[in-house]
Amino acid sequence: MTKRTILLTIAAVVFCALFGLTVAPEFSEAAEIKLRAAHEMPENHPYHLGTVRFGEILKEKTGGRIEVVVYPNGQLGTQKQLAEMVAANQLDICLVWQGILEAFDPNVGVVSLPFIFDSWEHTWKVVDGEVGQAIFAPLEEKNIKIITVFNNGLYNVVSRIPIKTPEDMKGIKLRVQPSAVFVETGQMLGSVVTPMAFGEVYSALQLGAVDAQIQGPINVRKSKHYEVAKYTCQNEISFLLEPVMMNAKTFNSLSAEDQKAVMEAAREAAEWQRVNAEEADIEDTKFLKENGMHYYPADKEEWIAASMPMYDKYPQWKEIVEKINALK
Repeated sequence: MTKRTILLTIAAVVFCALFGLTVAPEFSEAAEIKLRAAHEMPENHPYHLGTVRFGEILKEKTGGRIEVVVYPNGQLGTQKQLAEMVAANQLDICLVWQGILEAFDPNVGVVSLPFIFDSWEHTWKVVDGEVGQAIFAPLEEKNIKIITVFNNGLYNVVSRIPIKTPEDMKGIKLRVQPSAVFVETGQMLGSVVTPMAFGEVYSALQLGAVDAQIQGPINVRKSKHYEVAKYTCQNEISFLLEPVMMNAKTFNSLSAEDQKAVMEAAREAAEWQRVNAEEADIEDTKFLKENGMHYYPADKEEWIAASMPMYDKYPQWKEIVEKINALK
């Protein structure tokens, strides 16, 4: 290691110590290209594990020439901020749930409609195929390339008060992810809706600023929301996605060989992550039940019927919805 590299490494350690960042292996001499990837969840979360897996596969495929440096725990910002950084050439890769992408192309909201998917098999048929490509392709005009899609979890209504039916949603204070479709879904069900960043949810539930959220068991366990919200209505309102978005300029600057390696590594990592996340979903549901979470079985048809007016609000999505339904 050269004297200059040693000095740079020491400087990085000091900088990260001052600003509370984790020192990532960004100063490896072997890598010719270093890609910075960020997300909002802890290191034990399937997002992080999948991103690390992506980096390992890509490093192997390129003989160590490309290295992925992962920043978890919102070190570089919220999902909204991370997405904006990728679009603005300030970050190479980030993981965000699909609702964040509505800010760049509102039509991505079609995959956030309630009950649009009915299984994980159906979900992956859609997003991995021509329909998914058609939904995400326009984002490239905004400097965003979706290289794959991770599993974001099977979502239910999680609350600090018992909720069993759509009727129980009326008048409650509902936290939703920042998304026009999720906001309108909550409002249509009669809730007082508050869009809120994920990092604020625990204290909002604890203080009673919100009564409920639409959330998956992985996030509820990993972020300890079960300490302040003891009820789950198991209505399976959303099979949620976690698109892996890459700065399109960075991707296009790579050689054809490296682009191929990135896409292959992303696909292989996603296949692994999806299985890992499904297993975590089952395990974390069991953990929550064992730690005081009360689960209510839902009349799913009742919830679907209550949600159908959302489809009438977006007649421009009728054709794409029909294509999604045809893949069931």
